[in-house]
Amino acid sequence: MFQKLMTLNELSEYLGVSEELLLTLVEEKVIPAYRIGGEFLRFQKEQIAAIRAEIDFRINKSGEQNIGGIRKEIRKKLEALSKDRTEDTVHDRVTDFFYFNDFYIVSGILVLLLVLVIFSG
Repeated sequence: MFQKLMTLNELSEYLGVSEELLLTLVEEKVIPAYRIGGEFLRFQKEQIAAIRAEIDFRINKSGEQNIGGIRKEIRKKLEALSKDRTEDTVHDRVTDFFYFNDFYIVSGILVLLLVLVIFSG
């Protein structure tokens, strides 16, 4: 089912680190991120919560990070998280489809109605 994704700013406040450090961790594939529209970074709070202890442990107060040691631990936690998840039901998939495609569906219906009005009168 749909969960609100966190923005870079929200994640920065949640973890208590700078946005620049988060961008570095995303580029190094330490933190799982999703690009929306190829431009905006978004994060699943459930995934971040699962790996937060490792992130906090590896990032010290000065903002330095040890990326090499954290990747393996994060992958293990994320794999365990994905195994614990149950399969999406048909209802969840349909709900997600309409949630993410509502603009296109409404636009298509409006275009069809406009074409019907133009050619019927």
